[in-house]
Amino acid sequence: MAKAAHSRDDNLGEIVHGIVHDVGTLLSQHVDLLRGEVRQELHRAGDAVMTTATGGGLVAAGGLLSGLALAHLLHKATGLPLWCCYGAAAGTCAAAGAALVRRGGTQLSDLPLVPPQTKAAVEENLTWLKEQVSPAAT
Repeated sequence: MAKAAHSRDDNLGEIVHGIVHDVGTLLSQHVDLLRGEVRQELHRAGDAVMTTATGGGLVAAGGLLSGLALAHLLHKATGLPLWCCYGAAAGTCAAAGAALVRRGGTQLSDLPLVPPQTKAAVEENLTWLKEQVSPAAT
């Protein structure tokens, strides 16, 4: 009788050890998956920041140069005061720049806070873990 109880304890110990080992493996895999997804999301965020920064730089340079040209063209074509022509040119450049900045901001806001593959894998493994623990509790 004592040998049977000892055998059950050994089997239970092996089961618990197996579950702990599997949970450790799963956690390690989740960390690796999270690391990869975070790297991918950071790359996407970097692309969005580069788009926004490039748009801002182009707006600044292009706005300055074409604004000067447009203002002088308007002044020559319409006879309006030069200050008025500079205002119209600045407004046009500002509208184009705002569109680029908005696009970059939209790209940044579309980035998920929790990587979707990691979230799905964690949920799946939590379900599996509950199934493994539930029979032992009953």
